[in-house]
Amino acid sequence: MCGRYSNYAPHSRVTRQLRIDIDEVDDQGPRYNIPPGTPQPAAIAADGKRALTPLLWGYRPTWADEGKPAPINARAETVARSPYFRSAFANRRCLIPASGWFEWQRTDSGKVPYFIHPADDDLLCYAGIYEPATESRPASFAIITHAAKGHLASLHDRMPLVLAASCWDDWLDPSLTNRDDIKAATRAIDIGELEAYPVSTRVNTPKNDDASLVQAIAS
Repeated sequence: MCGRYSNYAPHSRVTRQLRIDIDEVDDQGPRYNIPPGTPQPAAIAADGKRALTPLLWGYRPTWADEGKPAPINARAETVARSPYFRSAFANRRCLIPASGWFEWQRTDSGKVPYFIHPADDDLLCYAGIYEPATESRPASFAIITHAAKGHLASLHDRMPLVLAASCWDDWLDPSLTNRDDIKAATRAIDIGELEAYPVSTRVNTPKNDDASLVQAIAS
């Protein structure tokens, strides 16, 4: 799954690498401990332009009333056919810029937090889906997850779908609406590009948000 992530890349770097035409996001500075239920930058394609816009992390379709769930993740295995997500998967895909994410490994002595990020500290983009704003509800998003692979499988059985930069354009392409075509165009990052190490349990508290949270500690 993905329940907490970081985004500390400079705002100018995000807009440059994602080739943003319209920037609707106030630069909030580096974020090291992003929790669900908060607005975060996401790249979307609309009217022939690419915009960076704030979306609330916690997806709810416009037809769902307030009593319905607002999941933060959507499973890659079912997102294309789930009644809750399939319209967004076909028509409203987004890129969620990030620097890495946290996962908690279960041990005999309790859960140990790990930070997972690119070894070269490059920008990541999670595959996301989003729902536009209504008069009473802000625009929202969910991160797509899939089965954890390689060395990350020992930490948790799920991980965010981190897209290879070579398919960022395809993921945002509004002309791709058929689920088989979308899946064929989707490529995940090479798992070998990611490293993981234990970090402080201070990350367990969302109000803690500083660079020390992504620094390795002795395991």
